[in-house]
Amino acid sequence: MSQIQKEYHIRDQESFQYAKEIVKPFGTIDSVIAWCKAELENEWRWQLIEVSSDVRPGRYIFYMDSQRDACAFSLKWG
Repeated sequence: MSQIQKEYHIRDQESFQYAKEIVKPFGTIDSVIAWCKAELENEWRWQLIEVSSDVRPGRYIFYMDSQRDACAFSLKWG
C-alpha cells in the first residue's frame, strides 16, 4: 500500500479576485468562519488584521475567488 501525499499551496492574497474587510466584536469571528465553511462554494481565505479584545473589535479581511461567494459574503456580513 503506497502512501499518497498531497501538496498544499497557500495562495497569496493578491491571487484572489475579491476581498472584503469586516470588523467584528470579540468572540464573534468563529460564527463568520463557520458560515464561510458551510456556504462558500469556492476557495477562500481570511486574514487577521487587528486582534479583537473586550474594548475594541477585531478587523479581518476575507478573500474569495467567485463573484457569487463575494456577493453572498457581503450580503451576510458586509
